[in-house]
Amino acid sequence: MLLPALAKAKAKAQQVACYNNLKQWGLADTMYVDDNRQFFPFPRFQVSSLPQQDNPTWGDINTFRLVGTGNDVWFNALPSYVADKTLYDWVNDAPGFLTKKSIFTCATAQAQGVASEDIIQTHGYMDGTKRPLFNFAMNSKSLANESATFLKMQMVVHPSAFVMFSDVRNRSGETPFNGSAANQVDLATPHCYTTRYSARHSSGGDITFSDGHVAFFKYNYVVNASGKDPGQPDINWDCSGITVP
Repeated sequence: MLLPALAKAKAKAQQVACYNNLKQWGLADTMYVDDNRQFFPFPRFQVSSLPQQDNPTWGDINTFRLVGTGNDVWFNALPSYVADKTLYDWVNDAPGFLTKKSIFTCATAQAQGVASEDIIQTHGYMDGTKRPLFNFAMNSKSLANESATFLKMQMVVHPSAFVMFSDVRNRSGETPFNGSAANQVDLATPHCYTTRYSARHSSGGDITFSDGHVAFFKYNYVVNASGKDPGQPDINWDCSGITVP
């Protein structure tokens, strides 16, 4: 009788740690916006190659660092605001990226580990020695399905409902999941939408909003039966508040 209670308490403690990290991302984002004329950081590298945007390797990241590309991407722009290491700083310690405690880690994702079927490049590419495996991701649908380049605070209609960061899927077998088979293996990416929203915390996940607050939501509230945005009034993926198709 004691074991289920202990397991539940452990899961709750892990979720609290995850919540606190997402709170830190929100705080860092607020300070960054204040320092940068109300502009938000980018959700991913601004390059044309999708593999480098969805699954940048440690080699890509090192190359971008050397040429000065990516300083305005969230995972490089924000950590220093809360006295943590940028992704660039982890290039020489790839094995430690998700084994050492940092603003990037979710204790639940770490405890679950990597599923063996997801390691191969055609099925998740969950190989932490080759690329950083993100536990949290930044909203990639903030500008009418990415029809514009720069997001500014004044463009956000409902700050308390506008998604900035969320738990991102790390296992293809995670349930519930309402997306397509292709979306099912989009794992541990630096940017997210409903198709990549994680349900690892008691069938739900944490979301950081642009006003800095964090809240927990059940998966089926955030994601409709088709894997898309159900248009909940308190969860806006687009900065204007419209439902993202």
